[in-house]
Amino acid sequence: MFERRVLIDQATQTSDAATHRASLPRAGLLSGIELEVSIQNGSTAGEEHVIDAVDRVEVVADGSNVLFSLEGVELLRWAWYWSKRFPTQVWDERASAQRQQITLPILFGRWLGDTEFGLDLSRYRDVEIRVQYSPTIAATGFTTGTFRINEVMWIDDSGRSGGGRGFLRTTQVYAFTSAASGEEVVELAREYPLFDLLVYAREDAIDDGVDITQAEVRVNDRRIIPYTGRWNDIQGENQNMFGIDPTVSLRALRADNATIDLLTGRILAAQLLLVEDLAAAADFRYATIASYAGDRITTHIAIVEGSATYAATILETTRQALLIEAQGLGIGNAICIPFALGGNPDLALPSPEFNRVQLALTQGGAGGDVRVSTRELVAG
Repeated sequence: MFERRVLIDQATQTSDAATHRASLPRAGLLSGIELEVSIQNGSTAGEEHVIDAVDRVEVVADGSNVLFSLEGVELLRWAWYWSKRFPTQVWDERASAQRQQITLPILFGRWLGDTEFGLDLSRYRDVEIRVQYSPTIAATGFTTGTFRINEVMWIDDSGRSGGGRGFLRTTQVYAFTSAASGEEVVELAREYPLFDLLVYAREDAIDDGVDITQAEVRVNDRRIIPYTGRWNDIQGENQNMFGIDPTVSLRALRADNATIDLLTGRILAAQLLLVEDLAAAADFRYATIASYAGDRITTHIAIVEGSATYAATILETTRQALLIEAQGLGIGNAICIPFALGGNPDLALPSPEFNRVQLALTQGGAGGDVRVSTRELVAG
């Protein structure tokens, strides 16, 4: 029987840039860990998303055996894929006392409480989780000494859940900056069957599907091509096949002509609502989206004369509370290439049976941050 146990309970970190480490139990079947990170906004506002403070999350056994390793921006997209929606979060830019937070799953099974797949902790002398963080400390960033970590395990040490089929190992395998053209060919490991893989590609104010335009998995020097497609088609397929909700929402605190990155990869629909209490015969404000590029919007907020006396509108220089919601396509800034559809391990790509497995990415724009990560099935 799986139990939900707290490993680390709301531990505030004293350093603003460090690696938090916590040892896991020596025995039990670990289905996954729910990692919640939070931090207090700066004295003026919190203009950065909390995920920007998370550099990397790892689970490492016996000092060097990497069982899980992703950058924060990658883990957010895997979490979006696993949960079918943007991860549970508080994205609120209000100043000082307001905390931003996000919950990110670290899975070793197909889901929390998976009785067939999980990490058997008894196979290792020591297993620890590592969270590397470095928030931006500033009046419009975050407040020093307020980064907080909460870690909850889903674990069964009764011996009744089984889990003898192995665990899922999720790791970053390649990172690069996109070029204006050409292919980037990534050699994929062939030690374990490939469950699925994820490509993250982001450049500020650039639509998804520009920096990387196509993706193709090649086996044995193109003798077999098990998956190929254009970025936009794959994103749309991900949304339809897995029921991905492409919506992101936040409470912003901005003035006129501010830019906000919404993490949707592109904007297909968006709305912005100004939070304001109106009074009769008093000035009032209106707010709109002035422009957008990629998933970056620019705000337009103006003050309108509310009395009988005419006055020209004035651009608002004081920060105002805004409720914003936007929709992109599929997982923002990412595509998933699935093999084990429906979580069926028999459908995983049998990489050990091949001489070569490659991922070819066609580039269409320079300057995109690209990360490739895989989820492999490690037999029990």
